[in-house]
Amino acid sequence: MTNVKAQLIYEKYEFHNRIMHIFVNGISHKESVLQLPFEHNCMNWILGHIITNRSHVLETVGAAHEWQKEIRDLYHQDTQPVTQETPSIKFEKLVAYLDESIDLLEATLKDTNAEWLDEKFSNYRGEKTRYEHLISFHWHESFHLGQLEILKAFIESKR
Repeated sequence: MTNVKAQLIYEKYEFHNRIMHIFVNGISHKESVLQLPFEHNCMNWILGHIITNRSHVLETVGAAHEWQKEIRDLYHQDTQPVTQETPSIKFEKLVAYLDESIDLLEATLKDTNAEWLDEKFSNYRGEKTRYEHLISFHWHESFHLGQLEILKAFIESKR
């Protein structure tokens, strides 16, 4: 990528992908919906929510993806918790969407310029530059990344 801002954005999200794989590799769908002994979302919902966030990232950069509605209907802010009894997307499919999101982000950003990233863009979070939205979504993802680590430890304690 010739655009330094675009390269930085891609590297930040790609780094998150690598960390998330450390936390989700080897987790089955059944394990991903295990409930903590107190009210909190399970790993399936947290990963789905991160991917919902990625859906907004892709929307910000104009990258088309087939799973936008499917993921947002189940995992957007204020959706019902995922349990063994509620609808959810298979964990393996969520991981595939995660990886697809980073491939789409890279493909879209490789030909962008700094001026395009500095253009105003409006979404449910208001109007900011594309770059500001992408950094804001990245911060949000960082918050949930730590939850995946705790949920992995919980799941492993149940094995």
